[in-house]
Amino acid sequence: MLPFEMKLADISRGVPGARLEGNGDVDVTGVAYDSRRVNPGDLFVAVSGIREDGHGFAADAVKKGAAAVALERPVPLPAGTPWLLIPSTRIGLAEVAAEFYGRPSRRLKLAGITGTDGKTTTTHMAEHVLQASGMRAGAMSTVAFTVGGAETDNLSGQTTTEAPQVQAWLKRMVDAGVQCAVIETTSHALVQERVRACDFDVAAFTNVGHDHLDYHATWDDYLAAKARLIDLTAAAADKGIEKTAVLNRDDASFEKLSRRPIARRWSYGLTTAADLYPLDLSVSGSGSHFRLNTPVGETEVTLSVPAKFNIYNALCAAGVCLALGVPLDAIGTGLAGFEGVRGRLEPVDLGQDFRVFIDFAHSSGALASALAELRPFTPGRLIVVFGSTARSDHDRPGMGRAAAEFSDFFIITTDDPLGEDPVEIAREVQSGAEGKAPGRDYEVVIDRRAAIRRAIEIARPGDCVLLAGKGHERSMQMAAGSEPWDERAEAEAAIREKLGLSV
Repeated sequence: MLPFEMKLADISRGVPGARLEGNGDVDVTGVAYDSRRVNPGDLFVAVSGIREDGHGFAADAVKKGAAAVALERPVPLPAGTPWLLIPSTRIGLAEVAAEFYGRPSRRLKLAGITGTDGKTTTTHMAEHVLQASGMRAGAMSTVAFTVGGAETDNLSGQTTTEAPQVQAWLKRMVDAGVQCAVIETTSHALVQERVRACDFDVAAFTNVGHDHLDYHATWDDYLAAKARLIDLTAAAADKGIEKTAVLNRDDASFEKLSRRPIARRWSYGLTTAADLYPLDLSVSGSGSHFRLNTPVGETEVTLSVPAKFNIYNALCAAGVCLALGVPLDAIGTGLAGFEGVRGRLEPVDLGQDFRVFIDFAHSSGALASALAELRPFTPGRLIVVFGSTARSDHDRPGMGRAAAEFSDFFIITTDDPLGEDPVEIAREVQSGAEGKAPGRDYEVVIDRRAAIRRAIEIARPGDCVLLAGKGHERSMQMAAGSEPWDERAEAEAAIREKLGLSV
């Protein structure tokens, strides 16, 4: 169990390309990459980041108690400080952390889930099926870390945490007797080598849209970053499981991803061109039912989570679980028991005569998709409350266009503005709502709490209200700092107020 210690020389021997300088007999009790958070006994890895170079803080880390440092190049250090010279400290951070924690991914069946949308739901869907099949399972996602069914909220602000946290959670899973784990894996994490030392058995893809083009120069660059998950999986340690890529046959990414070499490749989609596909599909406002055809046979599937994209998520999760050894019938049973993920088309029902959903949709594509899924099952008006974050400046007019096209009435509000003016962000969102008139088609209510109350107030029987953007998050990032936020609590309070229920 954590914590523990390891000799520096032992770490050095397990890190590719590492060279030890100085006393290797010192005890290392942790791995750090931020000099401000160094604890006594840590091995400080000097990583070159976007804004800062950790080499410039190596001496400060030693003064704070670091037992040793890892560097790409020599820098002045207090006399007698042992250090590792490694070719890349970004890669080295992952390798050092994995070695320190005993290469835990080699003692687990491990799947990575990547894509633009649906990663979180697919991750937890697969983890649920694994657990329901009798395999002790774990997961890491935007929402939570789970170990054998016990859940801890992910408060890091990162979907895929930095390598030391990833490896520490994998070690916790091994210590708890977990057999299989699923990691939600972002393009940022792949490019920044956060999962470099994870020995994956399965690489699964939901879709590849057009998000994060502020970080990746082009869609092809974005796709190439995602595709690294296949390369990592194909090159990972052999654990007796055929290395498998699970790909979305209906997505634009399929053709290029299917060219990446790997031992086994399964596709999923809504047509018989895929390896996994639904037969006799029926869809309702609360879920779907179909016969799942797979490379090893068929099974009945009933989903209690709505939306077409959850059918895709289920197909992907099924492919992951099959590849990890779950019996086919157990996949159908497991999917039937999946009740959804907090903040992903999460219903809020206090007996009102209109529907309310909370969803994490915080890009134009995700917003359009969520609204399009709700439309066929909304007899009344489709009302959406949403904002745009400080990190999504390129997508703001697109958010306005999506709301204008797919909803009947929308309310533009605040969503993590950080240091930007929420009013100016709202103006940029409005610019995309061409042909729509304020007051008639939409309102701007900057205070999010008031915006939610306004949407609930105007909802009539048969209407559907979508609260988009915050989802599972527990804080609002404002100019003055982080403020507590709970979207579900705000929605329930507004509904109770409308219904005259006691709080």
